[in-house]
Amino acid sequence: RILREVRAVFCEQLEKKLLKNMVHLSVLNKTRRLQSMLVPLSAHSCILACSANSSEVFAQRYSAYASVRPLLASPALNFHSTSFLHSTSIHLKSITPASDSASSESIDKFREREEQREREYEEKKESEEAQAEDEAKRAKIDAIRTQILEAALPHVTTLGWTRNAIVKGAEEAGFPSVVHGMFPDGGYALVSYFYGKSNDEVVKRLQEETQNGKMAVGDPLEFLIRAVRIRLEMIIPYKSQWSQALALMALPQNAATSLAQVLTLVDDICYYAGDRSVDFGWYTRRVGLATIMKMTELFMLQDSSVDHANTWEFLRNRMDEAVQVQTILSETEGMTHSFTRSFNSAFITARNILGIDYRRR
Repeated sequence: RILREVRAVFCEQLEKKLLKNMVHLSVLNKTRRLQSMLVPLSAHSCILACSANSSEVFAQRYSAYASVRPLLASPALNFHSTSFLHSTSIHLKSITPASDSASSESIDKFREREEQREREYEEKKESEEAQAEDEAKRAKIDAIRTQILEAALPHVTTLGWTRNAIVKGAEEAGFPSVVHGMFPDGGYALVSYFYGKSNDEVVKRLQEETQNGKMAVGDPLEFLIRAVRIRLEMIIPYKSQWSQALALMALPQNAATSLAQVLTLVDDICYYAGDRSVDFGWYTRRVGLATIMKMTELFMLQDSSVDHANTWEFLRNRMDEAVQVQTILSETEGMTHSFTRSFNSAFITARNILGIDYRRR
């Protein structure tokens, strides 16, 4: 009897242990099956995150999981029940085809969009490379042109402002004579180069003298006279041939560029002289200075005095008269508005012709 009771107790304990182990095994098995079903869905969701209509697909997924979540959180959930896993699997499988189709379309759209961006990037890169190559070619051509024109200047005194002087300069620079075809304007290309080069030298000296416009000028009138004289003295070595240069600059096809070079120079001179005004006097001073400079230039061609003393006296007299005229105009406000727009357009047009940024200051 005692042995039967001991055996019954032992069998009962053994049965409990076996049942407990079976329960753990069943739970583990069911958990593994559920995990194997959910992990692909999570990986699929990561792919959908990059798709175009990911928000719509995730909304569908969320609504599906929302219906399952109460069951997962319920205390009465029985992992031993195969019916729950079967129903859950069927429910998830029911939404998988639609979501897979939507995600497939989203991935295709994403791929097309990325391919389009890649094509646009390649086209932009090719365009930038072509533009950089064209700029490099133009810079090389401009350097050759400058070298030839610089070598041609010493021959102006004997050959004039002509194509022959350019040919001579090309030969001395080591280029064949046929390279003069790079200068379709002929002798005017040489005149324009000299005029622009001289203007740049004057502006550079004014910048150094005024510390790039930061240092105030003591006597603006003397500053203007000195700047104009410096510029006109650059013409003296070519004085015998300068009338030919004036004739080339007066041609209709060259007049716009020539006028632009004059207006740009007087604007720079007035600026470094300390003229920061924004009234009508801004225009009258520059137009007046341009007129005086060209008048003095013509006077110098006929001047035979020592060191062109009469020319510099003529320049000073005209500048004194301009100061008086400026005083009269400043008191006449009626004509201010009628000329402001036309003068402003003239200076902006001059800068545009030469390709200079008018807002550099």
